[in-house]
Formats: sequence, structure tokens, C-alpha cells
Amino acid sequence: MPTPYRYQIVNVFAESRFGGNPLAVFTAAQGLSDDDMQLIACQFNLSETVFLLPGDAEAAASLRIFTPSYELPFAGHPTIGSAAVLHALQGLGDSFSLRTKAGLIPIRHQDGVFRLTAVPATQRAANLAAADVAAMLGLAAADIAAAPVWVNAGSEQLLLRLASREAVLAARPQHELFVRHATLHPGRSVAYLWHEEGNVATVRLFFEQQGAVIEDPGTGSACANLGGWCALNGLAPLSWRIEQGEVIQRPNVLYLDVAADGTVQVGGKVQTLGDGQFSLP
Repeated sequence: MPTPYRYQIVNVFAESRFGGNPLAVFTAAQGLSDDDMQLIACQFNLSETVFLLPGDAEAAASLRIFTPSYELPFAGHPTIGSAAVLHALQGLGDSFSLRTKAGLIPIRHQDGVFRLTAVPATQRAANLAAADVAAMLGLAAADIAAAPVWVNAGSEQLLLRLASREAVLAARPQHELFVRHATLHPGRSVAYLWHEEGNVATVRLFFEQQGAVIEDPGTGSACANLGGWCALNGLAPLSWRIEQGEVIQRPNVLYLDVAADGTVQVGGKVQTLGDGQFSLP
């Protein structure tokens, strides 16, 4: 007899109807193997699918986070989406923690916004010339505002600070150059474009998958990396509204707070769309 596994579909970072980044949350994944989880994530074909496993004395649950191609140690929108699902299902209070492969992630809920506290970030130079970054993005060298840097607050990504909001929205990554310059390791190519003005940041995240450069509508891990970069480079304290997904007509709104001590919080709202049952023979 097939084994049933319940899941919910939610939109994370959603403040409009069908806005946000969709996520499948398997609420009790005990019994699924690593291969099962990877194949289910491929079947759903969302940017990420998250599988909830029992927690421990410190965490309400443990998370396994999969893209259609590989597992991630941490990702923001699955973590915040899982927090919202667990908060509703288990009647959790407004402060709890979730365990990821990148570490324990504290969660706080207030006024409909779920916020995670990111692990401290590290950064390293990308050693890319502005001309190479510009060619990779289909932009002019003058559109590149700062030296590219790899930042890791749980999931390492290439951060690219651009000179204007218009440059962020105009970027059109070139696949061959993107794989050449934005590859962390074989099979993982990722870059986060950003520009901030008046405490509002316009951002986009691109990643390579199955021979194409894909745009992610809403990316909490990259927002955490941006906050980590700000903390490491003397911009704290700050509170920014992060806007993502405009070009692909999938508006996402994230909230980034960096305290004077460098603590980074990323938050957003979550809308529940539906639920279902997945059966494995």
C-alpha cells in the first residue's frame, strides 16, 4: 500500500495575491530517504521543497531543503515558510528555533511577519574584474558599483553591487559567462544583484540549472548574505525593505534588519495556498 505524506503549498515573502516565492512543505517526512526527497523536489520543480523532521531540545523541527537538483544547507524562504506552517500546525509561540544543516536558526513572529536570525557571515574576494561582471550580466562596466564578493551566512553566493536600480532591472545574464564567473563549485552557479537607495533595495538572484540561467523570485538566504555583507563592511545598524521579483512579475517583499552588533534578521509574510497528499508506492 502506498505511504502517504502530507504537504502544504505556501507563498513566502508574499504581500499580494499570487506574489511571493512558492514552496512545498512536507510536514512529517520521517521514512523518506535522501533519494526520495531529491526525487520529490524534482517532481514538484519549485525552487525549493522542504522536508520537516522531528526537532530536539533546541529546535521545533529539523529541516532538509532540496532544489530540483541538490540539497542546500540553508535557504531563507524554506526556513520562513516552514516556520509559518509549524506555527499554525503546532500552535507554537512567537519565538522558537529551527535546525538546518547550516546550524540552529532562531525564529520570531510579530504582526504576521516571520523573521529568522542568520548565522554570522563570512566573505571572500571573488577576484573578478568589473568588465567581466558587466559582460556576464549584459551591462556596462559603469553599472558595477563595487568589487564582487562571495558571502556566506549559511549558503554562499556571489554578491554584485550595482550602480542603480535600473541596472539591476536591466541585467540579462549570459549563460556561458555566468557559469564561468559565478560558479561556486561544479553544479552550483549563483549571483545576487543589488542596489539600495532610501532604505529600499532592489535585488535579483540568478542561478544555473539544467543548462539555463533561472531567476529566483524571492531569496531569503541571499538577503541574509546581503545583511552579513553590510555588517562586515560597516553599514550597520540598518532596516531595509527588499524588493525582488519585479522583472518576472512575481513581487516579493523581504525585511532586512542589521543590528549595531552585526546580528542579521530576515523577515517576510507567508500566505497558505493549499495542501495535499503525496503517495509513494
